[in-house]
Amino acid sequence: MKYCIVITDGASGEPIPAFGNKTSLEQAYTPHIDALAAEGLVGLAQTVPEGLEPASNVACTSICGYDPRLYPIGRGALEGAALGIKLADDEVALRLNLTHVSHEGIMVSYSTDNISVADGRALINELAKALNDEVFTLHAGMGFRGILVIKGHPGLMDTWLPAAHNISDEQVADYPPAGPEASLIVDYERRARAVLAASPINARRKTEGKLEATDVFLFWPGQRPENMKSFFSLYNKQAGITCGVDLLVGIASLADIKVYHFKGVTDGPDNDYAAQGKGALAMLETEDVVFCHVEAPDAEGHDGNAPGKVTAIEAIDREIISRLRQYGAEHPLRVLIMPDHPTPALTKRHTSDPVPFVLAGPGITPNAGLRLTEAEAAKTELLVDPGCQLMEKLLAP
Repeated sequence: MKYCIVITDGASGEPIPAFGNKTSLEQAYTPHIDALAAEGLVGLAQTVPEGLEPASNVACTSICGYDPRLYPIGRGALEGAALGIKLADDEVALRLNLTHVSHEGIMVSYSTDNISVADGRALINELAKALNDEVFTLHAGMGFRGILVIKGHPGLMDTWLPAAHNISDEQVADYPPAGPEASLIVDYERRARAVLAASPINARRKTEGKLEATDVFLFWPGQRPENMKSFFSLYNKQAGITCGVDLLVGIASLADIKVYHFKGVTDGPDNDYAAQGKGALAMLETEDVVFCHVEAPDAEGHDGNAPGKVTAIEAIDREIISRLRQYGAEHPLRVLIMPDHPTPALTKRHTSDPVPFVLAGPGITPNAGLRLTEAEAAKTELLVDPGCQLMEKLLAP
């Protein structure tokens, strides 16, 4: 038996008036997911335990079969692990976003319109050259993302820092950092603003009609993670992952899950879904369990692009799920399809609501669910709480 978990990041959401009050999952044409739902198990999973932030580090840790209450790893540290950053005991890693804030102080884009990897890396390298010292060390991640390591300020773990994507279209001044190290963050962001204002890369982007990166936002502090048990030691299965974001690479590195890189797999709507689907099949030849994480629905949700979110869901169905169904017709394969958390396009923010899932394949007894939608999953009255227990259902003999 082989197993594949397809994480449709942020695909769940809320009713959208333009869709006749359907959610993005309900609006999407997904014949392959529907077929698996009809022959499998449909339900809801609580991937974000009560009291924890509805962020992907929490929700994806659940989907990978780990209880996030037992592994409270800050996302900054996870993404740092993906970049090979080894934190000292007195260091804290924070996520840094390159953002575009209007002259009126409105958060126009938490990602500088999904800035390219080349421009994002170049801007972050400019910031690092200007601002790195014995306290601050900035590392470039993917696109608009960076990791800032701060030495000697443990109070950052008790400092409230707003996530950039949670204040889209809002006045930035209404969400100031609060806590013991708030002034440290405010000062760093102020100095970074000056560097970005003088950047030749931003000047070029302006002439090209592209958004400039005007500001940086720091959030999601994390310290050196405690050792996680390997996926193999917990489940006696070898696992691999294909993804386009550092967060999942970080989780994989801590859980000894092999990371596969396929050309064209990205963190946005330009993702090559066909390449990722073909890659998942190649991974199934050597791995027992394959995680296939697709970031695009979440990115479109944060951008408030409901039609784009539907397009991403349909591409996952057409290019990834179709290939898994064909593989499953010839080999014993169980498939689990689910978002990690909802990202409603109307609010552009994560929520902690339970997410729908479809579990299908040999040995899985079907229930009355017919589609991977919020309402269809709720009708079955099946709730897996905590969501990390879904892994046991997937791998059950």
